[in-house]
Amino acid sequence: MALNKSVPVRWQVLEDRFYDQYHQWSQVEDAVITMGVTDYVQDSAGDILYVSLPKPGTELKAGEPWGSLESGKWVGQLYAPFDGVVIAANEAVEEAPGVVNQDPYHKGWLIKVKPAVPAGFAVSRLMGPERYRAMLAELETEEL
Repeated sequence: MALNKSVPVRWQVLEDRFYDQYHQWSQVEDAVITMGVTDYVQDSAGDILYVSLPKPGTELKAGEPWGSLESGKWVGQLYAPFDGVVIAANEAVEEAPGVVNQDPYHKGWLIKVKPAVPAGFAVSRLMGPERYRAMLAELETEEL
């Protein structure tokens, strides 16, 4: 399948983010990367009832879990796409997890990370929006 912006999918994919195979997004802001889960995750999970996030100062190791989301029908681990240190966790989503369902790309952000390498390099192995849309299109086709 050719990668292009016109791949139709029912989930929102923002152009200013990078995505990983776990359906998490990363957004570079200077030397910091803000991370969260995608519209696909919140839609698939249903109403998110609990969010567990690491405290600032926690070291992340690529491929290892760093937190979790829970709904009435689903428990999902969150995995680090790169090494780094958590510098902020979104306490608002821990107090009101439904924010992740309502606004996964903005108010529902989960953590801010100072990557172990320059931020641009840290996200260089992640998917851009076109590639992530193509992955979602394949998932959508499998569901039919």
